[in-house]
Amino acid sequence: MTASPALTVPDDLRDDLTRHFRLGRHSIHGPAHWERVQAHAERLAAASGGDVSVARYFAWFHDAERHDEWYDTGHGERAATLVRAWRARLPLTDAQVDLLARACARHELGELSADPTIGACWDADRLELTRVGIQPDARYMSTAAGRDACA
Repeated sequence: MTASPALTVPDDLRDDLTRHFRLGRHSIHGPAHWERVQAHAERLAAASGGDVSVARYFAWFHDAERHDEWYDTGHGERAATLVRAWRARLPLTDAQVDLLARACARHELGELSADPTIGACWDADRLELTRVGIQPDARYMSTAAGRDACA
């Protein structure tokens, strides 16, 4: 597991992502969701041997390029593009940025991942389905910790 020197995403980056987000701060896919995903992602990555730093940044980038509240095909790839565009602002190695971009790019596709970091990221987002009235299902969780959270 790779630890981060910072305990959270810097306030200026969070503020800029919030301003950048076209659906607004009160969107069901906006900053409040990102904060909850961050808490889940950090816990799941730590429990799964994943990279907690990557998981932390995933929470703030994964939906930042959504164009609508419903089924927005391509928002994951757009988020990955944003990660790469903002690379200079991220206190991550090139390998971590690549992993972050890969996690963002495919998070909307309903896949499972054997990678402990990507799995923790995707599971963290799926644990947030309760905000739209959907109970997360352990069959769609990549990590043991994610499956346990559904029980």
